[in-house]
Formats: sequence, C-alpha cells, structure tokens
Amino acid sequence: DRITHTHTSHRMPVSRVAVLGIAALLASQADAFSPLSAFSGVSLRSGLGSSLARKQCPVAAARVAPLRMTATGLDAEAATDGGPFLDDAPKYISKAEAKALAEELKSEDGGFSTEQLVEMAGHSVADAIFEAYPPSTLMGAKVLVICGKGLNGAEGLTAARHLHHYGYSVAVVYPEKKRDSEGQLLQPNAGLEKQVRNLGVSVYMSNPGFLDQIGLVVDAAHGVSFEGERPKAPWDVIFKQLIDPTVLGTKPLVSVDMPSGWDADAGMPEQPVPDPEDEAPPAPIPVLYPDTLISLGAPKMGVSKYQGAHYLGLRTIPLSAKDKYGLNTPSFAGARTYTRLSDLTTEQVARLEASVAAEEAKSAPAAAAPAAAAAAAAAAAVPQAAV
Repeated sequence: DRITHTHTSHRMPVSRVAVLGIAALLASQADAFSPLSAFSGVSLRSGLGSSLARKQCPVAAARVAPLRMTATGLDAEAATDGGPFLDDAPKYISKAEAKALAEELKSEDGGFSTEQLVEMAGHSVADAIFEAYPPSTLMGAKVLVICGKGLNGAEGLTAARHLHHYGYSVAVVYPEKKRDSEGQLLQPNAGLEKQVRNLGVSVYMSNPGFLDQIGLVVDAAHGVSFEGERPKAPWDVIFKQLIDPTVLGTKPLVSVDMPSGWDADAGMPEQPVPDPEDEAPPAPIPVLYPDTLISLGAPKMGVSKYQGAHYLGLRTIPLSAKDKYGLNTPSFAGARTYTRLSDLTTEQVARLEASVAAEEAKSAPAAAAPAAAAAAAAAAAVPQAAV
C-alpha cells in the first residue's frame, strides 16, 4: 500500500492515504462551493458594460497539506508544511518601496547583482508553475511565455529556460527589446534570449499561429513598471488576444509579480464609462486577470484584492530589509524557492492528485498500473476553464 519515489539521493515513501485524505477533506467541504467556484482555474469574462477584463471566480478553497510536486520530485516537507495561515496576511508594499528594496539588494551592502536577482526570481517562477501546473496535466500542450523588454521580461526568459529543463514544451513571445545608442541589445535580456534559443525554444515577435496548441500562458510583460491607463502597441493587440475567449482567453494565465495592465499601487484599472452624448463610445481597456499570480520579493499594494492562487518567489530578502520595510512574508520551507500566499485551490489539489497518481503508476507493480492510471485520468478530468 506504499510506494517509493527517488528524490535526489534518497527514497521517500508516498502513501495513498494522503491522496484519499485530500479527497475526503474536499468532499466534506462540498457545501462551501458553488458549481462554478469549485474550480479555481475557471476564468469568467464578466460584462461590466463592454469590459474585456478576465475575471477569476472566487473560491473558498479547503485548507489542505497535500503531497506536493516540485521540480526535483515529491516534496519531503509537504507532510508537515501546510503553507501560510491566511489570517497572517503579509504586508503589501508600494511601488516606491519595491523600487527602494530592489536598489537596496543591489547596493554594496546588499551584495546582489541584477543578473543574480533575475536568475533567482525566474527560477522561483518556474518552480511555482511546476506546482500549480505540473507538466503531466498539460497533456503535451505548450507553455507560452510573453516577455517584455525590462526586468520582468528577463525574469520571464529565465523562467522559460527552467520550464524547458523541467519537461515543458515552451515558446516565447518577445516583441520589444532594449538597445543602446549604437543599436546593441542590452543585458541581461540579450544573453537570456540566446540561452533559450540555444535550447531550441522558439522566440516570436507576436503571438504564434499555433494558439490551439497552447495550454498555459505566462505573463511577464511589464510587472511593476506598467504606467498609463492603456497598454501601448504592440501590447494592446497581444493583451486583446490574451483575454479574447476565441483566441487565448480560456487558457490558464500566470502573471509574474504584477498582472500586466495593473498599476502597482492602484491595482486593476476601471473601464471607461460611455458618455451617452458621445457618438463613438470609448474602447474598453484590455486588462489581464490571471488565474495564478507569482509575486516577487513581497506582494504589491495593487494586488491586495486579488482573489486567485497567489505565490511568492525570490527567496532572498535579508532580515535587515524585512525589518526596515516591515515585511512579514511567510517562511520558505526546505529547499523550495517559493511559498504560497493563498491556500491551495481545488483545481491545484486535483492536479496534485493526478501527479501523485502518475508517480504511483510509474513505481507500483504492473498489476496495480491500471488502477493508478484510472485514478490519474479521473483527477485530470477536472475542467480547466470555462467561458
């Protein structure tokens, strides 16, 4: 009734009881969920006049401590780490504080280089995605990583490289690039683009033509640097495609640090109100509302009301900075590069069940393989998204 799974240099027991316990707990909480809100990844496109904004159906996910997958296998810490308690809400910092914190980390006293911070941030993004959307649940569909020209885009390129190594099929959209006065591409993005290209990852100037093959979208376009009310070209077209249910709007969306189009302080912009006297009503603002958000360093004030799955990456903030900015972010258990700022949602639990069942199918005796495969198929049958 127990199996083993290789985790680096040792073997770790994995009990089916843990999976059954998750199912029992969710069943006991069934009355707390509406038919739609039972699935965290359900993305609803709300009217609000002519708004095109992605809307996340709020969930009251049960508190669980499941067997979690990491990029290096089943997490040995999972049995005791249930994630942060939600009543210990972390501090949300302003855009000015985020900028000051980054400069402090890169100062002589901080000791970090920009390249180091980008690498650690992108690595943590990839690890969090591995937990939230294990490769086996995408059924071979591609991960589309959309990268801007700034550091948020650099973090996206880094995450794309790690996701490739983790077994995902990755494609990158990289429409803008920073150049110096002589036209040379600036670092770190130039080197990061070469790294993903050298792995055989295709890099596109706009959304590729195989959108029907995309299973997950990663938004690393702007982060905290977005300014203004509306995205400018080419992002206006790209964002419209991301929220259009006939293009990419039904695909799960992960945003890095801040959803693109949101202000780091004020949050998601309000849609313009049509004036009855205007002959042509104002065009709606294409706004992204991700299914999963991965904040970096500390969550920003602009996402304080965000209701989807929320992770925190960039495990590098020193104690002095935590004291200076009053940060009370939860601890990072074991060797993990990320932590959760929200409870696991029911769709994540279903994905984890599918991952554990898949591991059982690989490790169990041949006679038990059909039962494990059936359990994996049942868990993977949870709807990914609905319009």
